[in-house]
Amino acid sequence: MARVVEDSVFYERSARRKGFLQGLDARVKLISVLSLAVGATFLHCVSALWALGLFAFLAMVFSGLGVRRVLSRTWWVAPGLFMLVTLPAVLSVFTPGDSLVILYRTPRPVAIGPVTLPGQVSITGQGVAVAALLVSRIAVGVMLALMLALTTRWQELLRAAYTGATAPFVLVATMMYRYVFVLLRIAEEMHLGKRARTICPGTAAQERRWIGHRVGALFVRSRHLSEQVYAAMLARGYRGEAKAMIRSRVGRREVAWSAMCGLALGLALAVNHAAMRGLPW
Repeated sequence: MARVVEDSVFYERSARRKGFLQGLDARVKLISVLSLAVGATFLHCVSALWALGLFAFLAMVFSGLGVRRVLSRTWWVAPGLFMLVTLPAVLSVFTPGDSLVILYRTPRPVAIGPVTLPGQVSITGQGVAVAALLVSRIAVGVMLALMLALTTRWQELLRAAYTGATAPFVLVATMMYRYVFVLLRIAEEMHLGKRARTICPGTAAQERRWIGHRVGALFVRSRHLSEQVYAAMLARGYRGEAKAMIRSRVGRREVAWSAMCGLALGLALAVNHAAMRGLPW
């Protein structure tokens, strides 16, 4: 829980730095990132996807974010999550094709109850291509989301997403972002207080009972806090519409960024079209 709070502070520190992306209007960044993410879904070439990811990576690096910081935030789940999700796709059982590495071979298929195992299980070239495409799409999506999160303050991002249709969701997200950390800190203090006053560990039943009581107490405190916050908002003139002091602006920098995003997406689509006609990936 403490790490969640620290990560939130880290994001705000990165967004407050002086850089190219940090100085852009949040609405332009939101629309451009969504356009790049939608465009990435139409790419079926790994080279085109990585070209789009490289564009996002260079944009973050030139905006004052370190290479190590960007890569650590992007790839920390890749070995555990991405590879685990795509591992079955490389096997001939799920993706038949040309065998690259034979993992298992028997003279004939083996029947285990209602399931019949094939006589050969191998890693296929087509399966590797499917796995590489899936991992590349996930990585590019994470890179684009990271670019928006690290260079945009949360309040500016919510202000950019605020419209008549999205107003209820944006208001809920705003309040959640502000007070979820308060509740997390309360829960952490409860846990630390118990550890400081515990001489010997209790039984499993006692621990479950204590957790249940703390969950109930935290729920009561969160409800009481929400009522107090809402009453304070009404006392200060809140009438159902949020007003932000952040002024939106669209200048030359935003136009240049939009042009660069359009050019990068166009080049990626061109590479994808050429690769689909002449290359296997």
